[in-house]
Amino acid sequence: KLPYAMLMSNADQSSGGTTSENLVTYNQPILEHGIRRDPSNPSRIYFDYPGEYLVNVGCQVTNRANAVHEFELWAKNTGVNYPLSNTRFDVPVRKSASIWGHIVTSISGIFTVNDPTTEYLEMAWWSDSTDVYIESYAANTSPTRPAIPSVILTANYLSAESV
Repeated sequence: KLPYAMLMSNADQSSGGTTSENLVTYNQPILEHGIRRDPSNPSRIYFDYPGEYLVNVGCQVTNRANAVHEFELWAKNTGVNYPLSNTRFDVPVRKSASIWGHIVTSISGIFTVNDPTTEYLEMAWWSDSTDVYIESYAANTSPTRPAIPSVILTANYLSAESV
């Protein structure tokens, strides 16, 4: 079998402030085969084999404010920002006092692993407002529907050799 993973979070993830980098964490490993999160540091994803990996990340982003706010999502290779990996999203305003503004962010890219004993992937995010955060939702009824995770990450092994 080739390495693959599907990692999720069912926890809300709030901003540390408008000048803070926030790391995405995963508390629900759904599938892990040769790609795994570090339980002691759940923002870090390790790959057991060198090679190229296709990584897709989606976040359920919520805005509780009466103004549009920015949300940026990017990749980090072993603690260092991955070049040209950032993407900006504008999160819409809340609709009412109890209905927030939402957007699902989605980015993908190819992550190269040269040394699986030391390298790891992290996803980082920033917002210009602490009213913006990554939110999960419980399962609901009428009709019955599943919970909404705050984050979904999938990763697939592509090739043993980089081009």
